[in-house]
Amino acid sequence: MSRHPHAHRARLLALAIAAAFSASPALAGEKELQAQIEELARRLESLQRQMAEQKAEQKAAAAAAPAAPAATSASSGPGNFKLTLSGNIDAAVGHQGNVAGAAAASRGGTSKFFNGGMAPTNLAVTGSTELGEGLTALFKVDTEFLTSSGANMLPVSGQIAPSSYNGANGNSVLFNRAAYVGMGSRYGTLTLGRQQTVAVDAVVKVEPSNYTNFFMSSVYGAYNLGNAIYGQALVNTATGRYSAGVSGNLDSRDNAMIKYVSPSLGGARIVAGYSPGGVAGGDSQGTKAAVGASYDYGNFSIGGSYTEWNPMDVVTNRDVKYRLHNLGVGYRFGPLSVRAAMGHTALPAVILKDSGNNNVAYSAADASVKGVGATYAVTPSVDVTAAYYVKRYDIASGNKPRVDTLGLAATWQLYKNTKLYALLDHASSRGDNGAAQTLGGNGSANAFAVGFSHAFSADMLR
Repeated sequence: MSRHPHAHRARLLALAIAAAFSASPALAGEKELQAQIEELARRLESLQRQMAEQKAEQKAAAAAAPAAPAATSASSGPGNFKLTLSGNIDAAVGHQGNVAGAAAASRGGTSKFFNGGMAPTNLAVTGSTELGEGLTALFKVDTEFLTSSGANMLPVSGQIAPSSYNGANGNSVLFNRAAYVGMGSRYGTLTLGRQQTVAVDAVVKVEPSNYTNFFMSSVYGAYNLGNAIYGQALVNTATGRYSAGVSGNLDSRDNAMIKYVSPSLGGARIVAGYSPGGVAGGDSQGTKAAVGASYDYGNFSIGGSYTEWNPMDVVTNRDVKYRLHNLGVGYRFGPLSVRAAMGHTALPAVILKDSGNNNVAYSAADASVKGVGATYAVTPSVDVTAAYYVKRYDIASGNKPRVDTLGLAATWQLYKNTKLYALLDHASSRGDNGAAQTLGGNGSANAFAVGFSHAFSADMLR
């Protein structure tokens, strides 16, 4: 049937040839000319029959068109179920310098396998069911693990108190990135469970490093952006010392969170989250509440949030307040996008339970971070990113450490879901009075890695 569209042109050609032959009898004998004309007439009749058949088929197809939605009803309508399996595999190899071990004699450079240089290695299952009247039920479970060993990423993040929400928090938790269920409509989405914090949602589009792991050489290591923009890596483990966090309790995920995300209204979006305390005798104890907003207008983006957490001191049985606020902006100039963000946290002195149910004392601290970054698309498949962060801590009198991190990255998109990359970062630390971190006090370190990242996604409809 592919020759049918040419039938009209063939008919004109046949008539033109016939006319030419009839107008030039000198080119052939009369009998031969008559035979050629008759042959052309037969071909013309055959083409006309084919055209008639084509029109009949088109009319029949048009008559059957209303029945088409019934054949594709699995893609829309009440009861439709969609399941998506997605994830990413990321790994890199490189060299890290000036690694500080437990003993000073063990410090030095080493070759390393880096997990998650450009993006975490994870496996997620997302599902949704249409309920009708514009309502959709949904769920997501997502686990992050180490490409190097296949083990769950440790430590697991999330608010520490109350312990009933955390279970084996800090040990091997299966769905450490997400485990929630909810419902969506034209009025927004409401979800319940472990999920990304409001602080991350607010500035997700303007993170300076564009979510590149530029902290290979510093205390924060793989997986952890390690900055106060999201309230990470700011808790003290003892007077005059700080760590990358205790079970990541001020990390980019919250346990037992009720979160609402509004629809986009003229480019503006609101997000709010709340985690009940679950502590007998006090509705405020152990609670965590946050509100954030973002706005997109053309090439411009801005977002910010405020979070207040009330962990309960296990000795005094009183709640204390932890506060975080952040703000970020970004703009795109053709192939160049620039981003800037800041965050500030105020941490209370508190005694909390760790994953082993042991009391751990945290001294009061104040921390802030400022970061700027840019990404330039050299070609549609090659881009480069640079970012610079300054992290400041106020832990105790005379102890105000600072960590500066500079990162460079180049990415080559081999396919829409596959990329090669190279990372280089430099971190310097000063004024920490022997704080427990991999830079080992006043010093600096460099790291370089080359890696490969492959994302995947597959849908199933029923």
